[in-house]
Amino acid sequence: MVLYSAHTDEMLLNLLREGDQGAFTEIYRRYWEKLFYLAGKKINDLTEAESIVQEVFLDIWQRRTSLNIQKALDGYLVVAVKYRIINYMAKLDRKSKYQSYVHDKQTDADGSTENWLRLDDLRSWLALNVAKLPERCRVVYQYREEGLSHKQIAAQMH
Repeated sequence: MVLYSAHTDEMLLNLLREGDQGAFTEIYRRYWEKLFYLAGKKINDLTEAESIVQEVFLDIWQRRTSLNIQKALDGYLVVAVKYRIINYMAKLDRKSKYQSYVHDKQTDADGSTENWLRLDDLRSWLALNVAKLPERCRVVYQYREEGLSHKQIAAQMH
């Protein structure tokens, strides 16, 4: 039985590139709590913080054979979590702006039912036309609506 806790991060990364699950487990054990604390502190949502950290580790595992970390592993992981947090915050901001925009349109100065009906018609028209798109285009559109970047969409769609 291999004692992974005695390995350096560099040794663990080398083993990880070979597909060693024990090395991955040791990396996870070493850094999960620190990364979770960082994410939780930044976004104040423990469920989302956990999801962000899990995504980082999932990405590490999926790219294990091609992973090329030049500097310290802990620094790499911290930066990966920070980028995911930035993407999460940007997504929240876009969602908030959209909801504010829709709310403003619905409660225009005159508050007319006509404006509300136009907006409802616009939503129906958009949904109908999105449904007519080829499947891959529709999937890309839906990912963009969820706030994913082009790079994230490409990764999702392989």
